[in-house]
This record gives sequence, C-alpha cells and structure tokens, in this order.
Amino acid sequence: MTAKKGIDLLRQNFIFYLAGILMIMGLKCYYRQADCDSLLWILAPTAWWVQLLSKIPFTYISGTGYVNHSLRLLIAPSCSGVRFMTIVFATLVFSFVHIIASSQKSPTSESPQHLYARVKGFCWIAASALLSWLFTVFVNGLRIITAIYLPLYLEDAGLMKGMLTQDRLHTMIGVVIYFIALLTIYRLIGRFVQRKPLRKCASPVFWYFILTLGLPFLNRAGNGTADFKEFAVLVTGCCTLVLLPYIIVLFCRKFYLPASREK
Repeated sequence: MTAKKGIDLLRQNFIFYLAGILMIMGLKCYYRQADCDSLLWILAPTAWWVQLLSKIPFTYISGTGYVNHSLRLLIAPSCSGVRFMTIVFATLVFSFVHIIASSQKSPTSESPQHLYARVKGFCWIAASALLSWLFTVFVNGLRIITAIYLPLYLEDAGLMKGMLTQDRLHTMIGVVIYFIALLTIYRLIGRFVQRKPLRKCASPVFWYFILTLGLPFLNRAGNGTADFKEFAVLVTGCCTLVLLPYIIVLFCRKFYLPASREK
C-alpha cells in the first residue's frame, strides 16, 4: 500500500477509527473502576460456561465473584477477560471496517452510497462489540478450565517445580490460549469478510502486544518493575512459540498448495 492510498484510507474511514478508539478507551476506563456487580454482564455467562464444561458448581458472592468453596476456586473480575475482549474488538474493527464500509464507486459526502457506507461501518463496529463479547466468553471459559486442571496434571507428573511456578503457569496458559484464539478469530472473520484466506497476521499481533504490553508500559503500570519485566518476557516467549508454527503453515499454504485452492 502506497502512502497516498494509506492517507486516503485513513481519511475515508477516520470516523470509524475514531469511534473504535473511543470505545476502547471507554471500556478500559470502565474496567479499571468496575467491581464484580458491574461486570456481571461478562462474569455471569463465563461462570455458567465454566460450570457447564466442568460440572463444578459456582455461587455468586457480591463484591467477590463466583466461588466454589470446596475446591477453593474463584472467578473474580481479574478473570473476566475484558482485556482480551478489548483486543478482539480492536482487531475486528481496525482490520475489517474499511472493507465492510467500502464502496465500488467514489461517492460524495451526501450521496446514498456514502450514507450506506457509513451505516455499514457503524453496524460493523456494533457487530464487532457483540462478537468480541461472545468470543471472550467462549475462549475465557476454556482458559479457566485449563487453568484449573492443567496444574493438577503437572503436579501429579512432578513437573510443578523449579522455575515453573503456579503464577507463571497461569500467565502462560492465558497468553497461549488467548493468542491462539485471537489468530483463529482473525482468520475466521477475515475469511467471511474477504471471501479468501488471509496470509498475514500483523494486525492481531499488533493489537495483542500494544494492548497487553504497550499501554501498560506507557502508563507506567509496572514500568521498571521485576514483575512487569517477567510478564513481558513470558508474553513475548509464548507468543513467539505460537507464531513460529503459524507462520510456517501460512508459508506452506502459499508456496505448496495448488493455486486453485487459494482462489
């Protein structure tokens, strides 16, 4: 894409990008101040999904979250997956809204084509919000189930020792599952929107890192601390291990599959 095309794309879709940025900022501010009762819209379906998958009953306690006392399990606001929801929303909006709102012609600002493109763009933003919520509930439930049972399996196998602590394993589980899910969501939606397989993954990778590490670093939420540095290393390492086979598969599809399969 040339610089001129990039500027034209930004100018034509500026209103959508601005709306997406404002919604992301609003959600982050809301989450920063929200308690359990304010997050029931995502905690409740997540707890229901985890209970359905695991058959483990949870009871809601206001101000605490969904609790299972016998197994000492807690689905708290920190387990809501709102950050992942923000990442999915950003990926869907900024990757595809310009395609959804595009027109075959070059309509004027008052033409029916222009108004129709605006409606499609804002409808996609609304659809992205709904899809990001649905995907987050589904993926976060799988993450919680894995975080419950995988440590037990590793402890029985005698692998929970040394550098592999409970906290590090919990972080690694979240990073791997969320990152794989984000790449999968991006390709699925891209196939639906563009009617062809996507060969690049720069957009989901960018939004994952900018919202997971970039903004916390700029906001000094752990900047310079050992905990943040360790978290950054774990995130980068896990994402690299996920990206390597992903890129290899895309490379093989591009150069070894018949051209008819790619059309």
